[in-house]
Amino acid sequence: MAKQYIVARGQIEKGKQVLARRGEPYTPKNAAERDRLLAAGVIVEPRTKAKAAEPAPTAGGGAGDSGGETDTGGGPAAGNGLGA
Repeated sequence: MAKQYIVARGQIEKGKQVLARRGEPYTPKNAAERDRLLAAGVIVEPRTKAKAAEPAPTAGGGAGDSGGETDTGGGPAAGNGLGA
């Protein structure tokens, strides 16, 4: 079975017929077409369900996270031995 890709930009047309619009799956007819569309950013490989299910890291660390680091408020030169 040929690998499916997702249209990421624009749409794929054959003459006046629209084969796939942005966000829809598309299977290229051959390797040359696949390589050309991938290089142009028109199609992308779909994310797997395992990747989509992973939680995204948060900047704040979440509830109950003490962070383990403290901000001394000294600015960029604080603690680097260069003195002010």
